[in-house]
Amino acid sequence: MDVKLACMTLPYAAHPFERALEGIARAGYRYVAFGTPHRNASVVDPEDQASVERVRELLTRFGLEPAMLLAHAQMHHTEPVEGALQQIRLAHALGIPEVNALGFWGYHRFPDEPLSAEEYETNSREFAAFFARLAQEAERLGVVVSLKPHTGNTATAKLLRGTVDAIGSPSVKACYDPGNISYYEGLDPLPGFESVVPLLASFIAKDHETGLRRYAFPVPGEGDMPFAAMFRQMAEAGFSGPVVVEKLDGDGTPLPLEELDRRVARARTNLERLLVQASET
Repeated sequence: MDVKLACMTLPYAAHPFERALEGIARAGYRYVAFGTPHRNASVVDPEDQASVERVRELLTRFGLEPAMLLAHAQMHHTEPVEGALQQIRLAHALGIPEVNALGFWGYHRFPDEPLSAEEYETNSREFAAFFARLAQEAERLGVVVSLKPHTGNTATAKLLRGTVDAIGSPSVKACYDPGNISYYEGLDPLPGFESVVPLLASFIAKDHETGLRRYAFPVPGEGDMPFAAMFRQMAEAGFSGPVVVEKLDGDGTPLPLEELDRRVARARTNLERLLVQASET
């Protein structure tokens, strides 16, 4: 399967952005996803051209191509739309084809106080209207906005498909994250996946050791997520988008930098093997 195997800089959040790019490049990746803070500071200011140019120069220096811009904080339907539009324009300026967002949070207080049915429906309507507006700018600039499972209206394959369909734009697609479905919902992420595959812009290769809200995220390919079966479905559908490494910190204990580098490299090796096998079966 000819995909863009990428790694987020997120695992290196406690380290400088430049060091994240260095580790990812040294591990053999050609593609990178970024947008979350490093050392609690933004890596790029879309209003500062010098900041944008610095990111562009770093990507060139390390030979990495940006596959995804993470805009989870900015692309929220309760926030001003201009901040979300700015992220789409930033992606266009940096040549990033996809901006990744989350569905709305399904809880007042996780995990014991979910939204009421009425609150859920209100959020769903407002969310769809917000992203339909973003879709107009995304389509104009040739950028795709993708939605990732994170409780609420993207909690499962069925809900994710319904949310994308409700927005109704070819510029808004799905990003599947089996690890989030396993962690937040305690569900097997494979049932229903076939309904999402036709709308899939990207895939988050987040592995998880099965158990509702069990914080256990091993190196991708070494946990319980059914990557092999999912990759087979993606291969059959001709998927060629990013497959992205996000988490590999196990139980969340901070990792020495050298161990983080080793896990990032191991994730690439594991996923390359699984992707090749999916194409052969």
